[in-house]
Amino acid sequence: MNTFISACYGPLVYLYTLTKFTKDFNIAAKWYIFIPFFVLMIGYFTISGVFIIIDRVDQKLLDTYNNISMIVLFAINLYYPLKSIFIANKTHNRTLSNSDYSIIIRISGCLLLMDCIVIISKVLLHILPQDTQIINDIVRSAAYILLLIICLLILRKNLVQESASHTSTNTFESLLLPANNQTEAVTENKTIDYESRFRELWEKLDNLVVKQQLFRNYDLTLDLLSAQTSINKYQISEMLNGYKHKSFYSYINEYRIEYFKHIVNKAIEKDEDINFLSLAYEAGFKSKSSFNRYFKEINGETPSEYYKNIVQQKAEDPAVF
Repeated sequence: MNTFISACYGPLVYLYTLTKFTKDFNIAAKWYIFIPFFVLMIGYFTISGVFIIIDRVDQKLLDTYNNISMIVLFAINLYYPLKSIFIANKTHNRTLSNSDYSIIIRISGCLLLMDCIVIISKVLLHILPQDTQIINDIVRSAAYILLLIICLLILRKNLVQESASHTSTNTFESLLLPANNQTEAVTENKTIDYESRFRELWEKLDNLVVKQQLFRNYDLTLDLLSAQTSINKYQISEMLNGYKHKSFYSYINEYRIEYFKHIVNKAIEKDEDINFLSLAYEAGFKSKSSFNRYFKEINGETPSEYYKNIVQQKAEDPAVF
């Protein structure tokens, strides 16, 4: 009797892909992709209950359930992995890091391989009906092996991330030199070491962000920035927090604000109509609320106030423009 558990494998990979592809993705919005899972679960327990009540297995009912569930499971674990691979290939090196891309492709590949095994098993069962038990055992073993591989891939990804984080932390701690006056010595040596370690690397990062206008990608994340600049994300995080004393989003949004101000000034020069929200999107902001919040935080005034001040300056001194 087919179980219903495998009806969630494909949807879970798809949801993981969407969370990496779309910033602030709401998983609950895709609740409906688990409808087949719940339908099969209800069918499974209902039929099991019927068999318990009548104290025997109704082979016709069992075959009907197995055939329907097999078609549903095959379709689910074909459609969602293929869709995940398509999204991953489309967004690789744009919004998806190498590690996330790798695990999506590999897990999706394992699920597609399961579907291939199902097709092969059906052909073999048709050709060799006398070996049904052996074929079923082989298929079951292959499925378990593929599930084990998927678990190992997930475990490996988590271990690699933790290891990289631990290495970065150890590197940071190794910069701190013991001294009698520990607080002053550590602060002074940290400043010197940050400057010597990160000056050139920071220039490389900053130049790439500016020249390629990476900040204009509203889905830009630390992982993606790392992939696009070929700089370890833990080094980027350490440079921002320890060397420049700012968060990742503060750093990126400062450039977005400057870009917004630049295109506003150009529009004012040309006496063009201005739509703050569309220009904010062009600068890389994804929502009106985050744009207004960061603009006020960085500039000390709202976008409207900034615009009025610039227009007033132009009226008072047209030569500047």
